[in-house]
Amino acid sequence: MTSINAGGAFYRVQNSLNQNSESVSKSMQRLASGKQNIAPGDRTASSAVAWGMKAEAASLKVGIQNGTEALQAVEMVNNDIQALNDIVVRLEELHALGTNGFNTTEDKAALDAEALALFNEMNRIVDDAKWKGNVIVASTANANEVSFGRNTDALDITLSDLTIPITGGAITSLALFATKISEGDTTATTGAAAKLLTLKTNVDAMSVAAGALYNEISNTMSHLGSLNAGYSLDVASKMDVDFAGETTELAKGQILAQAGTAMLAQANAQGQGMLALIQS
Repeated sequence: MTSINAGGAFYRVQNSLNQNSESVSKSMQRLASGKQNIAPGDRTASSAVAWGMKAEAASLKVGIQNGTEALQAVEMVNNDIQALNDIVVRLEELHALGTNGFNTTEDKAALDAEALALFNEMNRIVDDAKWKGNVIVASTANANEVSFGRNTDALDITLSDLTIPITGGAITSLALFATKISEGDTTATTGAAAKLLTLKTNVDAMSVAAGALYNEISNTMSHLGSLNAGYSLDVASKMDVDFAGETTELAKGQILAQAGTAMLAQANAQGQGMLALIQS
């Protein structure tokens, strides 16, 4: 039976053309913006995951910045510890000079003065070991906690305070300690030699702690760098357009648009055939 519904092919072709046109339009928008999701309803779950990871990646970047500052602070302290080691070496030299029996009263006074100045300098170095006004060498833990973002625990950038062994026994002051050094005192329990050995041990402990802290910060930053790279890649896979794939879809859509236009003309021709039948 021949009826007016025979022209239904026209509407179906037109509908296909409209759908294809929408697809081509989306491909063009994606390629122009560089983003996969160009409409509120596009891949909403993927977008939510991507934005969450993007937020974490932003936190990681700031954490790496915090870690860089922490490394600079620890490097400063390492330089200070090197100065303390140099002073300990000089105190050993002064102690050795003090064992010279030919030393005059004036010689001993000069040795005392230098030793005392060196002890005071050690105290000054430790007291001035600050970063942006924050004390790095302190007797209180958790004085300088640095956060690396939400994926890593905070680190305490604080070293235990340096103890100068001048209390107990016969040595109760820096001045008296300096005198013991200048006199070459080698008493096993309270003499300058034993106190100097303890002092060196204390400085070495600071050096080891600072080195361990530096390594811990470096390792944490290395981990954060790898984590950030992985997050950035994952975010890109969920948000950035696949140019090769989308270009292929665009070319396919354009070919279908041309074919659809041709089919629409043929569907129109069917209607013309019915009109010719009526006219005859």
